[in-house]
Amino acid sequence: MSKESDEDGKNSGIMTGQPEDPPQVKAVIVHVPRIAPRTLPGLANAQNKEAIDWSGHGLLAYGSNYTVVVVDTRNIQVVQCLDKHKSMVKKVLWGVDYLRQDKLTQHPPRLYGGIDLVSADATGHIIVWDVTSGQSVRVLQDGTKPITDMHWVSLWNDHSHILAALHPPHSFILWDTRTGNKIWKKNYMENIIAFNFDPFHSSKMAFHCSDCILFVEDFSVTKSPSSNGRKFYISSSRSTFSGSKGSYGNLTTGVQEEKTGAKDRLRRLMKDLVFGEVQPKSDDGMALNECLQVNYHKSIRHHILLLYPRELLILDLHINQTVGIISTTDKVIKFLFYFFLKIFSCKQRDVIYCLHESGSVSVKLKRKFGFPSSPMDTPSVSSLESQLEISYDHKCSSEPLRQTRGLQILGITVNPVCETKIAMFLNSGKIVFMELLPVNNNNNNNNEDSNFNFTIPMTGIHKGNNFSKRKYSLNEILPPLMNEISIQPPNLRLLVTGVLPSVSAPVTALKMCPPITTRNWNNYTPLLAEGTVGGLIQIYNLAFGIIEKELVVHSYTVRGIEWVGLKTFLSYAYPNTSNASVNVRNELCLTDVLTGESTSIRTDKGEEPPIELLKVSPLKQYFLLFITGGPLELWDLKSLQLLKVMRKKFPLINTLEWTLQSGSRSFKKKRLSSKEENVSDGSNKKTFVEPTGTSALQYLTKTYSDKTETSDKIIAKEHFIFTDPDSHLYRFTVDGHSVDGKRIFPEGGNGSITTLAYKMEIIVFGDTEGSITGWDLRSGQTRKYSTGRGFVKKIRFAPGKENMKLLVLYHDGVDVIDLKGLCTGNGDGFEKIGQLKSPRDYVKVLDIDWAASDKPVIATQDGCLRIMDVTLFRSSSPISDYEFNEPVFCPALLPSEVAFKVRERLCWQPPDTPYTTDLTVEHGFTENQVSLINKQLLMVDEERLECLRKPSFKTVERCLIVAQLFGDETEIDLWTVAMYYLQIKTENLLLSSSYSTVNNRDDIENLNRIKNIIPLDTCYDVLQDSYTYQRLQLERVALHESRRTDYNHTKRVIQQQLLLGQSDRAVQLLLETDLNNSQYYPDAIKACLVATVQSTGAAQSTIKLVATNLIAHGNDNDIWEGVQLLCLIGKGLDACRYLTSYSKWGAAVWLARAVLTPQDSSEVIKKWADHLYSQGYKEKAVLVLISLEQWQAAHSLLSIFDPRRASLLAQACQEFDINF
Repeated sequence: MSKESDEDGKNSGIMTGQPEDPPQVKAVIVHVPRIAPRTLPGLANAQNKEAIDWSGHGLLAYGSNYTVVVVDTRNIQVVQCLDKHKSMVKKVLWGVDYLRQDKLTQHPPRLYGGIDLVSADATGHIIVWDVTSGQSVRVLQDGTKPITDMHWVSLWNDHSHILAALHPPHSFILWDTRTGNKIWKKNYMENIIAFNFDPFHSSKMAFHCSDCILFVEDFSVTKSPSSNGRKFYISSSRSTFSGSKGSYGNLTTGVQEEKTGAKDRLRRLMKDLVFGEVQPKSDDGMALNECLQVNYHKSIRHHILLLYPRELLILDLHINQTVGIISTTDKVIKFLFYFFLKIFSCKQRDVIYCLHESGSVSVKLKRKFGFPSSPMDTPSVSSLESQLEISYDHKCSSEPLRQTRGLQILGITVNPVCETKIAMFLNSGKIVFMELLPVNNNNNNNNEDSNFNFTIPMTGIHKGNNFSKRKYSLNEILPPLMNEISIQPPNLRLLVTGVLPSVSAPVTALKMCPPITTRNWNNYTPLLAEGTVGGLIQIYNLAFGIIEKELVVHSYTVRGIEWVGLKTFLSYAYPNTSNASVNVRNELCLTDVLTGESTSIRTDKGEEPPIELLKVSPLKQYFLLFITGGPLELWDLKSLQLLKVMRKKFPLINTLEWTLQSGSRSFKKKRLSSKEENVSDGSNKKTFVEPTGTSALQYLTKTYSDKTETSDKIIAKEHFIFTDPDSHLYRFTVDGHSVDGKRIFPEGGNGSITTLAYKMEIIVFGDTEGSITGWDLRSGQTRKYSTGRGFVKKIRFAPGKENMKLLVLYHDGVDVIDLKGLCTGNGDGFEKIGQLKSPRDYVKVLDIDWAASDKPVIATQDGCLRIMDVTLFRSSSPISDYEFNEPVFCPALLPSEVAFKVRERLCWQPPDTPYTTDLTVEHGFTENQVSLINKQLLMVDEERLECLRKPSFKTVERCLIVAQLFGDETEIDLWTVAMYYLQIKTENLLLSSSYSTVNNRDDIENLNRIKNIIPLDTCYDVLQDSYTYQRLQLERVALHESRRTDYNHTKRVIQQQLLLGQSDRAVQLLLETDLNNSQYYPDAIKACLVATVQSTGAAQSTIKLVATNLIAHGNDNDIWEGVQLLCLIGKGLDACRYLTSYSKWGAAVWLARAVLTPQDSSEVIKKWADHLYSQGYKEKAVLVLISLEQWQAAHSLLSIFDPRRASLLAQACQEFDINF
């Protein structure tokens, strides 16, 4: 760029040069960094514990003191900071996918991406945020107690915006986040700590109370629960237990406990849930108040997880017993992981992430049972006692954190879409990111490990297809336990992939680099230097809001920083002392930001009074150093040589500033021009304030012995002013070694001057009385402005010519005052344009400076750096106003209409044109939209894009991948189930053909119709095919039998065995009833009936009559007795019909899926789908119909509330020759 264009450029960011040859005019575009109001988060508080959540869109949110921070997890950068809370943030929770919900609920689509966030604080406020705009949508409050837990009511389709919140100690409230209304409130008698919804049943939930677990089974969105729930306590497993007669869960008889070996240890650890109103006495020292966490298992129905410091209990709610334990006392992990802090149960596979006290995260994978594949394979009693326990293998773990003083782990969260990415939240404000990856064994020649290179799809994908190459989500890495393909889980490793840094606190010094000018904008970066207690200096790029460098410069607390150029600064430090008069070891260093090189100055000094003040002259020729109670030192900045030490008679300095006189400005231009003339040849002329190609430190440390013409030219007079403790003002001139001055402002009447600033021949003073005085040197007039806010700690003029905004720091806040009137003489000369008070608006402000001409930056007591607007009202901006070091990866942030079109284009494109992921204006987008879209798609890994281009299952697979990209968990489930059942069509194993010759249950039990396809995992429960679902139930009843402890438990096991067709085993258990038991005779008669009914067809009519009468009685026990009798004579369909007549839909569906033939079960489950839709469970109803392969019915139902997905489902079916 030419010299002329540099001088004539403006701050618009586009400069047009004036070359010698006019026809060759070239436009040179220079990007000027834009600084927007934003917050740079710092340390977190212990009260922020558990305030972290990961959204399906890929963004992560956490609470840092009073601020909610949003992070881009792909590029590990802060995207947004939300400031409105006046107390500590206790919980954060991402909203549902409003991008889809706006369509479902007929709300007008938003102009921004559909991402909402909810946060709650310690004073009971719940704020609903629009993350994209950075504004709060509404505030919910009921009382002033801290919110301890909150969850979305996500299983109800039309109520995904309903938020359930726990207002301790007793209140449970349902909020409508769209209107801000309270739907209902329920007060309980117990002291509630947390709660959890059953992921398999919308009306069930569990409250974690201080001394019990409270189960509620009648939760509804429309009305509060009518009952107060059922309380359960934790009790040791024993052979006998005395309690009230008929109390559910009481232990009366049991199996003799073993006394030796590992079995003895496990049984001693086993716990039971005991129902009742009074807590039972415990001998083992484990009370529920020691329980850290209570959560439903996300992968297995009717299981709940109880976390204690030393062990994790897996309880089966059908038998109210512990069926598995993960303990820190195991030899494998005893010395590695210490106590538990938190667990996370995965949905896609039965995997549990365990966070330990050491900062390590361990991965536990459920061990595969040798479960029965049919009733004929049911194990014997002896084998049950020795093998059936739920156990988890330790697969891998992360490295423990380096334990530093005060380090505390505040939480952990997992990406809900892939469940392989983990984030750990530390009280230092840092977020540690980890990822679970399969170990690459390509170079391993060991045959034993050959199976580790398997390919696992999202769900049942036939082996050998392109999609299986992906290793994005947990169910693509690990096979389900219930598969019959010889696939072993791979070796795994949990690696740290990145760390989000934070502002170090407390802040002890703050200084912005020199401002942007027309001469430095081509290489300008807005850098802010912050000093800390430990001697660390962090350099922030305020345009991107990131930490550019972390430099360990000093050994002591950093006391002050002064920039000497765009990339170099001086800093000083000294240790903390309890006595101000004690001498210290001062450290003074010159540091180059580019190289990190630091040069120590004044190394010959020993202990002395601390440095009180450091100031660099405007022309960067000198710097002044003042030692407390001692002399003022004048230093040459270029040679780093001491020029002069003022005499002892020199006045003591209270506050000091350099001044830039009008003559100095013209001299500065001459100096810069002379430097330009000495830069190589004319073809490469550029204007620099300091060199950038080499170390700036080398430039500044040139010795004064260089006798060049240029060095002589740059010697110029400079001036500084200061006040003494008596508030007298002095003005001195520096000319090389010569320093001369006088007192110029002897007038009294002010309070003690605490700070001063100089600009455009105007000197401004702040004093202890809260007054600000302006003195116009040209006219000699002074004007005084009383702020009424007490001690003025610091004042700073904003950069920019004729910009007379003044930033004022008080003990209780900050003001922005415009002094333009002092120059023009209009009014009183002081106009307040911004005010911030602590603690009304923010926490206490520690330091201030200007980030730009209209952007103050403040350091607050909570460890954050906040760039404010000039009115001091906003410390955040819309995401579109920010600049980022890397583009933010979140397709859901696209404008709603654009996002919808992108999803449609990626899911389906006309078959007569080649499929492409390079979307252009030809696909119906504008050029600006194409630019936004391509930024997102360029950040998608190539493997996923290749799967989009060449999928094995065409539309349905593309829809699944796109749902993952956009974080739509509901669509992921839809396309997962659809793809699985479409594969059955691919293998020519449809129900209609597979079971054309199957007429009875015995044939079903011995037929595996999908041997070469990996089945849906346990999280899909009744959506699994009948064969897989039946095997799961057989495994479970075998587990229950091995855990028998009393007669009631045995009776329930017999019931399950009879329903599942295991008559021989049921007869054996019936005959084991003790002679002294009052039920001995009925059980013996029942055993005879079960044993003979199979060969006596004439008795079926009598049995059916008895069963019908029992069911008609309406009692739960009688209903199930009748159902058992109907199943004995092969009337399972009738049994299901009776169950549905009593609204026992769950039991009817379980019986139909596990027992009936596909034709019979289809009738029952289809009615259930209609029932689900009528109750508002639209998505679940569609999934149920797809699991029945009722494609036309599923399409018709889906088209009612989501035509887009209905058309995609129709297209996917056509590709598999299913037409309707």
